Amino acid sequence: MTSWRRLAAWQQDILLAALVGVVWFGGLAVINSSDLRPKNPSVSVVTGMFLVITIAIARMVPRMTLLFVSICYPLVYAAAETGLAEQIGLSIFRAPAISDAALQSELHLAPLLVIGYLAAASGVRRFTCLFFTMGSLAALMIGLPAVVAIVMSHAPPSVYRYGERYANLPRDPYSLYGYIDLSLFVFAEALICGMVLLGANALRRRKSLLVLEQRNTALVRLQAIEAERAAAAERTRIARDLHDVVSHHMSAVVIRAQAADRVADQKPEALREAVRWIAASGREALTAMRETVRVLNTAAPGASALTAPVPDLADVARMGDRLKAVGIDVTMQLPTRSRQLTSATDLTAVRIIQEALTNVMVHAKATAAHVSWQSGPQGELLTIDDNGSGGPPPVNVLETARRQESGRGNGLIGMRERAHASGGTLTVAAGPLGGWRVQAWLPPQR
Repeated sequence: MTSWRRLAAWQQDILLAALVGVVWFGGLAVINSSDLRPKNPSVSVVTGMFLVITIAIARMVPRMTLLFVSICYPLVYAAAETGLAEQIGLSIFRAPAISDAALQSELHLAPLLVIGYLAAASGVRRFTCLFFTMGSLAALMIGLPAVVAIVMSHAPPSVYRYGERYANLPRDPYSLYGYIDLSLFVFAEALICGMVLLGANALRRRKSLLVLEQRNTALVRLQAIEAERAAAAERTRIARDLHDVVSHHMSAVVIRAQAADRVADQKPEALREAVRWIAASGREALTAMRETVRVLNTAAPGASALTAPVPDLADVARMGDRLKAVGIDVTMQLPTRSRQLTSATDLTAVRIIQEALTNVMVHAKATAAHVSWQSGPQGELLTIDDNGSGGPPPVNVLETARRQESGRGNGLIGMRERAHASGGTLTVAAGPLGGWRVQAWLPPQR
């Protein structure tokens, strides 16, 4: 079956036509050698020839094959069946003199049925297929007896010397009613109509399958793009989390170590205090990093971000303590009610505060900062102000940070992307303390 599917369509048609020809003519040879031999076997030869030709070329040239079979088959069939060609001296088929003017067998409808189906299945319009095939059948079953009746009505009396072979033929057009099998004609026309409709349905089904295959290919491609996008988004989220954890803790450690180094000679006790603070802060950073790595190693595919280490309000307060340890006076206005920071909105708020305080600590050269977290039915409003000596930010600071290619400004970009991912907004502008104000609004928690 696989080898058959690998063949081209025209190769399949040729092989199938050869197989049908072997079966048809082999069966005809067996019948002719038995007591079932028909009076005029050449008619079956004509049918077999047209059937083989139809199967072999119909799908390659459907319209030409439809015209050829519909027009030529009734003519050649009539010449073989009636023997009129023999009467005028054309010994084409070497057939006996006329024995009948009707279908010899219902099997001889096969070429018309096959061409009707194959032409419609190959894209020829249904009306065209019905017109030619049904018209060909009418010519074969009604036109042929009518021609014979007209010829016989004008034949000289000498034609009757052929004897009983003419006994059952229509003698004039008025005798056609009793000669033509109208019920068989109606049944054959309905059968041809059904084959044409069946072929048209096969064409429609094939087109539908092609459309479905194209859509499936597009969906697979979109799925791959979506998977790649999701993987990129997940990598970005992980990078942000690691950046927030490492940047915040390590920045505080570096600044505290630099400060301790400057006063080590005058205040040795300050150096020891700084070392202890650095050790504690380093352990806290390592713990946070290990928790993040553990989540990455153990989370099942599709697990949500809620499996990551969950901070609380005490962690937010400790962020301010780290800035105080490096000489920045931080005041915090946090929600007064006890709450579990488990929602995506809360996690986004914590990370924005953490990154904003890291920027204050590393870049602002500030001595004071104020953090406000207002929570209400309208959402979460975060405000981080500092008195940095660098002055207020440029008006387009976020756009400038986005366009930079040096890698700087990732903190601002990360905060804005976190806010947008939660459906909120983030702005950076001049603050009342003389430095920067980072303000974010996050929608109400669901």
